[in-house]
Amino acid sequence: MRITKSRLRKLILKEITQVPVQIKAGLKQAMFDSKFWTLSNNIDDVDLVTETEFSTPAVEKLMDALNNEATKSMQDLYFLLHVDEDESYILGPDDQYGYYPNNWMLRGYYSGPQNGKHVIVIIFRPLSHNYRLQDLNPNELVGKLSRTINHEIIHVEQLKKQAISKGISEEQAWEELLADKKQIPQTQGRSEYLSLHNEIDAYAHEAAEELLSLYNSEEAMDILRYGNPNSTPIIKDYLHWLQKKHRQPALNNFMSKVYSQIKSQVSQKI
Repeated sequence: MRITKSRLRKLILKEITQVPVQIKAGLKQAMFDSKFWTLSNNIDDVDLVTETEFSTPAVEKLMDALNNEATKSMQDLYFLLHVDEDESYILGPDDQYGYYPNNWMLRGYYSGPQNGKHVIVIIFRPLSHNYRLQDLNPNELVGKLSRTINHEIIHVEQLKKQAISKGISEEQAWEELLADKKQIPQTQGRSEYLSLHNEIDAYAHEAAEELLSLYNSEEAMDILRYGNPNSTPIIKDYLHWLQKKHRQPALNNFMSKVYSQIKSQVSQKI
């Protein structure tokens, strides 16, 4: 049976993308084993490590651990980690965003294929002089990092699928993606960004992991059924930005994919 372009697009929109369990588990364990948080990420230790990038002993340790694991498991991933030296991003007990003490990240993104590797960039915030290491929960720190990394790996997997479906190289698929208005936001609007089908796919995976880190599978399903806006940050974000009438289809798509991701992730653990 011939599949039309519109039918193919509907199938893609309904499909969920998964990160192989062994990749997720390996990278997460590598972070724990590195104990990078025991090294300094203090603002005083931020230093140039290349001509343009700053880092700290903690972040360099983490970057080595992730790349060593990617090499050992023969994954075509490369992690580029650095620290923003801007003192306005320092993380301390008075953090206005509520990220203290367990979220050291500023942002993360997939930077495309380069020299045979898919580059994932994570930028960290330096820690203030009054950051108290005794307040840190390493499980939450690594958990947030792991979910962010998996979000970006979803984008890697999306690109690979597009390259295969179009019969082109991954580099060419990346160039086409950058020019695709359906995958790259055209404005700075948060609602537009969250409505993109590739972001819905990645955030659904991250939201499911976030829910399952806090609740059992039945509790997580109940949260989706009743739409509790305070359940987790990602779902709260989607409910806040996409409840407008013209964004409702995107919100429904997201919630449906979170549901499918929970079922899939639970089944993978059994």
